[in-house]
This record gives sequence, C-alpha cells and structure tokens, in this order.
Amino acid sequence: MDKKLKAVLIAVLVIVVGGAGFLGYEYVTQKLTANDGIELLSKGEYQKAYEAFEKAGSKKTLLWTNQKNDVMFYQAEALCRLKRYKDAIRIYDRIIEKKPQGRAYEWKALCYVGLEHEEQALEVCSEGIRSLPSEGESYYAKYSILAKQKKYDEGLSVVSEALKQNLTTKKKELMFARISLYEAKFDFKTAYHYAKEYVKAYPDDEKGKKEATFLETR
Repeated sequence: MDKKLKAVLIAVLVIVVGGAGFLGYEYVTQKLTANDGIELLSKGEYQKAYEAFEKAGSKKTLLWTNQKNDVMFYQAEALCRLKRYKDAIRIYDRIIEKKPQGRAYEWKALCYVGLEHEEQALEVCSEGIRSLPSEGESYYAKYSILAKQKKYDEGLSVVSEALKQNLTTKKKELMFARISLYEAKFDFKTAYHYAKEYVKAYPDDEKGKKEATFLETR
C-alpha cells in the first residue's frame, strides 16, 4: 500500500474512533446528568432540575435518540413547574420538529392554557390530531379544555372522533371522559350505558366500577 494512502487511512481511523469515543462519553454523561435532574424534580427543586436537564440536553449526540427525547421532555416539564410556559413551548416545538408525538402536542396545549390562551391551545390540539390521528393525547387535551369551558357537546364530538380511531394511547381515559361528559349534560342514562361499556373493557378498574354503580342508582 502507498505510504501516503496508508497515512491518510490511519488518520481517518483515528478520527472515527476518537469521534465515536467522544459521542459515547457524551451519551453516558447525558444519562447521568439527566438522572440528577430527575431526582431534583422529584424533590420539587425545579430550577436546579431545569439546569440539570438543560446541561444534559446540550450534550453532543449524532442522532435524536430516545434518551435525548426524554431529556427534552423533562426539561420542558421543569419549565412548566416553574410556570415558564413560553420557554416550555419552545422546547415542545423542537421536539415536534424532530419527532412528532402526541404528548408533545398535549403539553404544548396545556402550556397555552397556563398562559390563559385557550383558543390557541385548542388550535394546537387540532394540529396534533391532524398530524397524529391515532395518538390520543391531543384529543384528550382538547376534550379537557372544552369541558373546562362547559362546551360539553363539542367535547363529546372530539371524544367520539377519537374513539373511532385505532388509538394507540389514551383510549381508556377518553372512554371515561365520555361518561363524564354525559354526566355533565345530566344524561345519566347514556352515561350509564357507556359506564357499563367501560367496565366491560376494563373490568379491573375500580374507578369505572364505582362510576357504574353510582349511575345505576340515578
């Protein structure tokens, strides 16, 4: 082999091995730093937790890994706890750009609720539903906002639309939401019908059993 070519190949190999080692180190330190943040979050030390997650999120990774994704969610959660909703929204936007997920739309919408911008929150939910129709988080957030506004018929429309989908998340919660909405409308007969359906689907759920028993007496 030509000496110059051999030297180039060795140099490339050193760079590749060194780069891989660096990225591996960054991945491990990201995990350790995030673990510190989780502990701080559980203790209610939200500012320190945010700083830990921010440090973890700044670690160099070649790809948007599941670990990186989780770190960003934790970072946004810490910001929400601090009521820094606008900063949290920017993180959720980044997550959505990299890896669209129902829970990112859900929590982005809840941040707008925290800012008292409920109509904008509903728009975020609708965007999430259009983007990920089989994930239940955006439907659930939209139902919650409409229920808070006492727009029960609109909330029922959202829940009904959701339950027509082959949901991968939040199906149980949405089925219970349907019962609650009919109760709020004082339509106890229909609420009882769906309570029985819920208990059939989730026979071990104590909350569902209590609700069905309660509605049976109405």
